[in-house]
Amino acid sequence: MTDVMDAAFPPERALEVLLQLEPQLRDVGRARRAIVGLRAVAADHVELIDVDLGADGVLDAGAADALVVMTTEEVGDDEDVLCLTQLVCILPDGTEVGISRADDAQDARVWRTDRDAADAADDLRPRDVAANTARRAFGLPSAVANELTVRELLGRAWLMEVAGEALRRFDATGGPREVEVDELRPIAHRPLLGGLVSGDAPVPTWERIHAHAVAGHLELGHFPVAASHAAWLDEAGFAQVLDTTLPTAEDLLEQLRVTAGDQGMAWALAVLLDRGWHGRE
Repeated sequence: MTDVMDAAFPPERALEVLLQLEPQLRDVGRARRAIVGLRAVAADHVELIDVDLGADGVLDAGAADALVVMTTEEVGDDEDVLCLTQLVCILPDGTEVGISRADDAQDARVWRTDRDAADAADDLRPRDVAANTARRAFGLPSAVANELTVRELLGRAWLMEVAGEALRRFDATGGPREVEVDELRPIAHRPLLGGLVSGDAPVPTWERIHAHAVAGHLELGHFPVAASHAAWLDEAGFAQVLDTTLPTAEDLLEQLRVTAGDQGMAWALAVLLDRGWHGRE
């Protein structure tokens, strides 16, 4: 057996591993997400090793020389959406090597950020929570598409308060009843995000919201983010976690329609539009 490599895990070796793994994973369902570690134990031998994802969402890469992420993403616009199965190896220096296969395609696209044209490789880098979790394990910046705006976050946080109160009143002791808008108006003025936003105070920056979460003060009802997780994430990754964790505005407005009727949904939408808290900027 040859000596264990002293050099960093090279992209060429990462690509060899991906080319071996990709055929074995083609039949894995779209919903699967997985992160495994790679460890070079000799010049001609690589091991797949488990990595530890804590209950708080923090990933410990442990002894891994690289991390492999298997994920699927939908890319494109509303009219032309393509599902990509992504197998990407992320190296500690930020180099990424990947294999991307479109739905039902026979041929896969192999890409490397250290060799391909910057735009070509960047277009294929996965931008979901799983890939960013692996990046953060090496202290690398998150890559996020369609970033959540602060105003949209406030809209969803406000709707959670209002829709939650409406649901509580809807499930009355005597049986379900339609909730009146006047019952919900006091809720509209409650402080949000654990007191960070109240009254006519200026809209906070992502930096302030992130710091608020790191200090353990962020409140989001049934969807908390651990302070340790917030501290481990960068701002872009933190915003993405909130975006993928919180109910969408559309789902919350539909919940209001069920519990408070069309008038309740219309009132909530009017408040959001008046405050500029609905839709992406």
